[in-house]
Amino acid sequence: MNDDSFYKQNTLPDIIMHELNPLVIPQKIGPYNIDTLLSKGSMSLLYLGVHPETKLALVIKVLSPEYINQHDAIQRFLQEAQIIELSNHPNIVKLYGQGEWEKGLYIAMELIRGISLRQFIMQQSLSLKRSLDIILQVAYALLHLHTHGVIHRDLKPENILITEDGEIKVIDFGIAMLHTERSNTPNRTMGTPHYMSPEQKENPMNVTYTTDIYALGIITYELVLGKLSYGMLNLSLLPKGLRPIIGKAMAVSLKERYLDIVDFITDISLYLKSGEWEKDRPGSDQIKELLETTQEAIFSLSPTSPVWPDIEIGLSKVTNIAQMGLYYDFFRFSNSTYGIFLSITSSSDLDGAIYSGMLRGQVRTFLHLKTEQAQDPPSPEKLISTLSSIYLEAPVKQQFAFHFLLLDPNNEQLTFCTAGLGSMYHLSNNRARKLTANNPPLGTQVPREIAVTRDNWYIGDTLLLHTLETSFNQTKEEDLFLETILESNSLSAQSQADGIMKKMMTYSTISMQTHPKALISLQRIN
Repeated sequence: MNDDSFYKQNTLPDIIMHELNPLVIPQKIGPYNIDTLLSKGSMSLLYLGVHPETKLALVIKVLSPEYINQHDAIQRFLQEAQIIELSNHPNIVKLYGQGEWEKGLYIAMELIRGISLRQFIMQQSLSLKRSLDIILQVAYALLHLHTHGVIHRDLKPENILITEDGEIKVIDFGIAMLHTERSNTPNRTMGTPHYMSPEQKENPMNVTYTTDIYALGIITYELVLGKLSYGMLNLSLLPKGLRPIIGKAMAVSLKERYLDIVDFITDISLYLKSGEWEKDRPGSDQIKELLETTQEAIFSLSPTSPVWPDIEIGLSKVTNIAQMGLYYDFFRFSNSTYGIFLSITSSSDLDGAIYSGMLRGQVRTFLHLKTEQAQDPPSPEKLISTLSSIYLEAPVKQQFAFHFLLLDPNNEQLTFCTAGLGSMYHLSNNRARKLTANNPPLGTQVPREIAVTRDNWYIGDTLLLHTLETSFNQTKEEDLFLETILESNSLSAQSQADGIMKKMMTYSTISMQTHPKALISLQRIN
């Protein structure tokens, strides 16, 4: 993290007024309430919806209007729903409903909070054992599909998601087909060239289960080596014990390739159980494994969004093994005030995780001690001063950027301060205001004067704390962020947080930044 990005900002509130102009979207699709448009594909639209009874957030996929009268497109859309319905497996996206609405057809699917395997490959962030564990989960998903007569036909890293808790989800069944559909009739190319087997390239309708196995072989190759292949394969780069397994999965000849995914699963499992992978892995692999263990520990300590009577909270974050150093916390004090703390470190590796743990202990100790001594709310100025002194004198230098927000619903006020982490957005009365009260990041200096912003906070207002601003390299990216915020103003807190994060992660300049990304939506409801 660049020092300038921490604190080269105005110390006075920088308020930008924007009228809200949300996209025109349907209020309902089938029985589901619609919050916002998530994305637009070549033949479909994806909306963020909410089940009216369970309040569960879902992805609602609808066939684009230009295809609603095309027989082939309709049949493919209906078949996608049929295939997902057949595929009731923990490693496959779930179907929650399907049907017709006044503008065509829809599919209601599970909303998966995670990032694609492609990003893990490009960041070279997974150990050999973790990589093979992921591949086994994908293989078991394929086993389930193949058992039900389904060929995915578009298996690739973008269609494999890893959730926050490490669960694998196979998605996108747009060109999947049932095994009984096989035909010798040539058809146009369907699939992603780098992951397509030779027989699929020749005739996408004349494929078998081995087509998916071929794609999984390519994905395994890329995940283990930590780089995309773009069709350039060299088995000698793989660990010695894996070469015959991956070579067989990627064999051009069907006679030499695995005919059943069970055999692939067996060989990968035996390789792991034999201990041969221990000899094959490079020295750096042990460090990656340590990072993965640390990440699991961090996840177990991370708080869930609390249920508060005055505030509806939405939390969305994107973290992986290469993105450590995120700490967030929620405090409800005895004087009916609330505190929210959000921070990232200047290091995204194992050191960042360790020091974030230390910061967690210091913040919790300070806030609990101060609030137990008196009915007065904790002082943000005192918090910054105390933490700045601690980290400036610390023998090991580590910088922290953070937001601290104090909410007082009884007096309808908020108090906000930040240390190198940019701004907070306050949405009220159809306007968006950008609030900044910036101070030097912890570990750089003890500020002589501490900047704090105070503002009114009414029922219906929304506050957005986030770590994304450190990713903005251009004004254009900040404008896109503001536009996304305004589009999401009518959503529930969780849907708003998920929608903004999902949209912003589509920009490569933001998604490829190594620091953890988190966004907290706070909506005043009482």
